[in-house]
Amino acid sequence: MDQQSELAKVKARIRALAAKTVERGCSEAEAMAAAAKVGELLEVYGLSMGEVELREEACVQARLSVQGPGRIALRWLFPSVLRLCECRGWTDGREDLVLYGLEPDVQMAEYLLRVIEGALAFEEARYRRSPAYRDNPLPGQAILRSFRYGFADRVAKRLDAMADERQAAAAARQAAAVTGTALVLAKERKVEEGFRGLGIRLRSVTSTATVRDRSAWGDGAAAGGRVGLNRPVGAGPGTRRLG
Repeated sequence: MDQQSELAKVKARIRALAAKTVERGCSEAEAMAAAAKVGELLEVYGLSMGEVELREEACVQARLSVQGPGRIALRWLFPSVLRLCECRGWTDGREDLVLYGLEPDVQMAEYLLRVIEGALAFEEARYRRSPAYRDNPLPGQAILRSFRYGFADRVAKRLDAMADERQAAAAARQAAAVTGTALVLAKERKVEEGFRGLGIRLRSVTSTATVRDRSAWGDGAAAGGRVGLNRPVGAGPGTRRLG
């Protein structure tokens, strides 16, 4: 048996032992014995429960349809969402954003995009009622396009800052635990291998933003600073926060 096959069997055994809990019908003595054995196997093989549980996570693909003029903003900040949520992604046509990665990460990215989409609709509607928009002599679409670019730029910078903070925290944890680095690499490898299995070939495209009204851009940036990016996912207590 090669080393990888042996390690896979060990991880399967750890998962089976970890499932032996009092809540699932085991006696307290059986649960304690299983927990002790889990700790022993983790120590012997230099594993963490995160590495073991990672094998159970499925890679999924989600497609989001973004319609209306606001899609220009979401497409602009899409790479920053992918970076924060550790997903792969691409655009398909004019309206669809496609996400790929571990299921919790894809769910987080989808939730975050919908939060931003709703915030943009709210902020733009409020901006349209303001004197800054009504009294502007430029064509309405030129003003709103500049507003959307300012919004997208500010939100993207906030997302990148959050990603930088998380990476710094992960680096600190990895310095304190050898298995931390292995877990990050294992996650990246799993997503990359799954993506290759899709047989999709992506090509990079470049785009430029034409800002005709710096004042509208600034108003959009201010609106992007008000988006609640740290809201919990779900309504129950103890749910994960985006930050």
